[in-house]
Amino acid sequence: MKYNKIIFLYLLTIITLNIKCNDIITFFFKPFPASNDASIAAKRAEKIKIPGKMQKYTLRAITKSHLTAGIFCTYGGYITTSDLNGQVIFPRKHSEPKVTIVVTRSITPIIMLENTVHHWEIANRDVTKMYEIERKYDAATRAYFWDTKEVKIPTDNIISEDSIVIIAYPKHIYIPSGITPTIKDPQLLLPNIYIKNNIEKLTNSLYIFNIKNFLAPTNNIFKKEKMSYSQQIKE
Repeated sequence: MKYNKIIFLYLLTIITLNIKCNDIITFFFKPFPASNDASIAAKRAEKIKIPGKMQKYTLRAITKSHLTAGIFCTYGGYITTSDLNGQVIFPRKHSEPKVTIVVTRSITPIIMLENTVHHWEIANRDVTKMYEIERKYDAATRAYFWDTKEVKIPTDNIISEDSIVIIAYPKHIYIPSGITPTIKDPQLLLPNIYIKNNIEKLTNSLYIFNIKNFLAPTNNIFKKEKMSYSQQIKE
């Protein structure tokens, strides 16, 4: 009987290890703090009077009801959208605690064989911004932190494998530079990224049809536990 229990526990351990969640990268989109400037409201009121502008602002108002949801992002051959809480989750595909964030309106797949993508490139440097988020350790305070800074776009326009691409115009996204406290953990919880009210989610969504065949959706379901994430298989 004792040996049966040992065997049972051994098999249970193997099963648990096999379904153990992959490490993930996650972050949240948050609404950019709104301005109460009366001059901005006056300018918008004048624009609404222009033919066709009313329909544009009506559609934009509909998407604002869930401002941080439905924003497309790519990473490691995957494509996903932020959920109703503004959260984006990817399975972590690189080992270094450093992530490059590329904010751009369009990217170009460089094809190697048939539909096999060798790498991705930035399509238009003029509407692109790039940031580096790296986890560092301060020996004096014995604390980990994220160091976020804007970096130059590479001359060859190649998007590195550790890059998360946010499909949007840079003017609609705000990524604060500086330090954010964190902990040492294989699950990378990046600092918040802020979305401005005039983001054009409908236009960005239509663009995705041009590249969706080269990317895989993230079909895994991640369940948040007390200290980690567990993975469930979607039927």
